[in-house]
Amino acid sequence: MAEDGPQPPPKHHALTELRALEALVALHSEVAAALMALAFGGQRPPDEAYEHYLALARRFLAGVVADAAGFLSLESVAEPLVQQLSIYADHLEAAGDAARARSCRAEADLLAARYLDPVAAAAVTRDRAMEAATAGRFHEALMMLDQVNDIFVTAGETLAAAQTAVQLANLYEWLGDYDRALTTLESVPDDVQSAPADVSLSLRHVSLSLADVAASTEAQLAGMMRARTAFEILQARGRINRWLGDYDEAKRLLEQALPVAAGLEVTAGIEFHLAAIACARGELDVAEALVARIAPDFERPIGRPRRPALRVVQAEVSLVRDQPGQALAQVDDGLRDQDTHPNLEVAWKLQWRRGRALRTLGRGGDAVAAYRRGAAAADRLRMAPLGYRLDTTFLHDKIPMFHDAIDLAVGRGDAAAAVWFVELLKSRALSATLSVPRVPNSARGHDEARFDEVSTRLDGLAFAIYAETANTATLRERDDLLAERDMLLERIRIRDPRWRTMTEPAPVDVAALAARLGERGRAALVLFRRPGHVVAGLLDADGVAVATRDVDATVEAALSAYTRNLRTHSPDPWLFDFSGEIGLGVADVIPPALADRAAGAATLIVVPHGILHLLPWATMTVGAQRLFERTAVGILPNLAALPLLDGDPLVDPHVALLGDPDYSGLKRYPPLGQAGPELADVAALYGSRVLTPAKVRGDATEAAFWELAGREDATTAVLHVASHGSLDADEPLASGLILTGSTVDAAELVTRPCRFPEVVLSACSTGWRPQASHELELAGDDALGLTASFLEAGARFLLVSVPPADDGAARAFTVAWHRHRLAGTAPLAAYQAAQQEMLADLPERVWSWAGMTAYGCR
Repeated sequence: MAEDGPQPPPKHHALTELRALEALVALHSEVAAALMALAFGGQRPPDEAYEHYLALARRFLAGVVADAAGFLSLESVAEPLVQQLSIYADHLEAAGDAARARSCRAEADLLAARYLDPVAAAAVTRDRAMEAATAGRFHEALMMLDQVNDIFVTAGETLAAAQTAVQLANLYEWLGDYDRALTTLESVPDDVQSAPADVSLSLRHVSLSLADVAASTEAQLAGMMRARTAFEILQARGRINRWLGDYDEAKRLLEQALPVAAGLEVTAGIEFHLAAIACARGELDVAEALVARIAPDFERPIGRPRRPALRVVQAEVSLVRDQPGQALAQVDDGLRDQDTHPNLEVAWKLQWRRGRALRTLGRGGDAVAAYRRGAAAADRLRMAPLGYRLDTTFLHDKIPMFHDAIDLAVGRGDAAAAVWFVELLKSRALSATLSVPRVPNSARGHDEARFDEVSTRLDGLAFAIYAETANTATLRERDDLLAERDMLLERIRIRDPRWRTMTEPAPVDVAALAARLGERGRAALVLFRRPGHVVAGLLDADGVAVATRDVDATVEAALSAYTRNLRTHSPDPWLFDFSGEIGLGVADVIPPALADRAAGAATLIVVPHGILHLLPWATMTVGAQRLFERTAVGILPNLAALPLLDGDPLVDPHVALLGDPDYSGLKRYPPLGQAGPELADVAALYGSRVLTPAKVRGDATEAAFWELAGREDATTAVLHVASHGSLDADEPLASGLILTGSTVDAAELVTRPCRFPEVVLSACSTGWRPQASHELELAGDDALGLTASFLEAGARFLLVSVPPADDGAARAFTVAWHRHRLAGTAPLAAYQAAQQEMLADLPERVWSWAGMTAYGCR
């Protein structure tokens, strides 16, 4: 009878196992020898050495998995294989073999996920993040670095977290957010920031080669890692100060890093930046001498991928020396490397200098083509939105290229190119958002939960301010929470799964857009403003035209006064009628010939820029008439949004009503005497087509708003909200609709869907379009505020008010719009009909409804 429990294996099985282990021991010796051959193979061991090691290491890992998993740590066996696969991938990519590089990285990622612990796997992911950033997949890189940092911090790996912070700072540097890059570097602990005084930073202490690792204790390795991180921080500070224009400090820091770089035999990278600084300062002889000294390093296999960047500096020196032919040859040489070493960040810089060289050589058509390629490369780099701050900082160093390109295209009369260049500067984040459908996601993670908590607390603080019971601590807490919510929203946006499928930015085909508009007798007026100068492009059935308007000091002063008045606590309402009260018309802002042609369209879609977004375009005059007397006027944030918003309007729409909130105790926001009657008037018009009884007074809450926004039948209806609106000019995402006990603000709207295709906001300043946020100029003409948030949430048409709304005029105007809309008139035509009706009834009070603005294209 057999005994209970496990039985000893047969003797022949034990013998087989022993022989397998002996074979593995012998194989391990071969693997170790191959690994050491790599360690002492110089900066770039031959491919044969890598292939030999990888073949042996794969066999060894497979053998351990099959026969020795209980004797040997799979992680310790897999980790060097993962490391060498990643290093080999870098060498293959440098040699131009992108396909094999991708294959090696994919294998490394698979092994890391299968065999490494979370911390070691996170280190691999961190490397992949920087590779994604190099390829322009910034949202992916930011997301990965954020994830691995959480892993390192949770595991108490302070040095790994510090290294991640350095890489994150590098990423912010690439994105142009230099202040945040420096702040991120400052977050690194002091004991990592600087090497110990008795440690000489040399190749032995910083390179961390395999030979170093093999001969070092764990404490020595940690010291080397700290020294290496300190060296990287020093370089990063130098580079960032270069971008900030503080060349003295940049040069000091980079020269401080040179002795370390000499020990590492990597001085070329630092001297490259010193050469760029010398060029920027006009020290051309110094720049040329530095470039000549480091040029051989960029010809070696490991430096070849960076050679095009060297050509950028060389071409810049040639251009400053007025040697366009030489600059062109240098640029073309750099561009030839793009086939084997693609780099969009370098590509746009090369193409910009190519355009400048060609223009100087009198080859204007070729120059425009070069600028097009440069602008397209820059556009691809930021195809996915990263939040308004990073979207803006990313553009700062590219704006001079766009200005050059626009001026050249206009000067040559190349209208389509001029409009295209203008469009690539305008609200591209919104275009990207609209171009990829929102993915339904009922699950809300930690960031979303915290975002909701912060928003709820902000509501409480806001209502304390409205009731005038707030103190200094309240205001300070509000500022802190707004900053936290901005960061949360940026993280939520970056992690949006929509961007994983995005491979190209939202396209702008100017000729196709002109044809689309012309089919229905529509036109689009695309504007680009610089102080004293406006570029205007017109797209209609006759094609594309472009012209410029020099804006004199009187008009500039009037534009500034109009904008300031909108932001004052007690604005002069008469000035809301820009033409009637200030006396300036459309032709004072844009070329008169284009103004008259634009007014001849059945529908005119104005795409403003900068403070021109705030003008009451429809009520401005063209000759003796208001523009709306000649054409229906709609506004769009950019031209690329047109095909994304250009759906057929609702037929026989329903309506949902919310407003006339209870403002008891709010000294800043008194009751709205006309809001209740306005909602009743609209309800009477729709009769049985009201989706649900109006949410008014105590029921006009934020919860009621979100319940309406998410209704399945909202897709057939218009949402009408009558309430106070709050404008926070410095924090545009905090502007919102003030409801009973809470607000719905612009930041909240971009995190949730709104199913209503048409929205009427009968509230003050709901059409406000900021040009800056916290002193950060929105360089990309970013669409921020309630209007943009509603568009992103799902609306396709909005009726809003740019200035504070007159209560009675808003009631009359919006009710008239609904009346014409129910009669079968399209949204923009109903807007025009309401304006014509208001003008006939109250010609002397245009100022009271001049700021009512329609966003849409039908």
